[in-house]
Amino acid sequence: MINSVSSVSFKANPQNAQERLSAPGSFTKPQVVDKPKKKGGFLKGLAKFVAAAIVVGGGVLLGYKKGVFKVLPHLENAKLMEKAGHYLGKAGEWIDDKAWSKLANLVTSKKSA
Repeated sequence: MINSVSSVSFKANPQNAQERLSAPGSFTKPQVVDKPKKKGGFLKGLAKFVAAAIVVGGGVLLGYKKGVFKVLPHLENAKLMEKAGHYLGKAGEWIDDKAWSKLANLVTSKKSA
């Protein structure tokens, strides 16, 4: 007669049944540890925003100066991209008149003094 085989475990270190029952489940949330709040996040975000605005404004101004964005006299028969170029040209014109000319005058007056 053949005897039944007893339970055999080939694990490196067998666990106690109580340890397995008290272990956290697969879908339980891990315990959240409070992290210290970061300081200076607002100023970094503001600096990134200002830098991005300068880059975009410079690109629009450069496109206006090089003639890529042309201000059209009439928009009735213009296509979508022509209208977009017109409005970017208007923005470049505004940047040139209001901001860039004042900044250029400020820098040149400092050099001559």
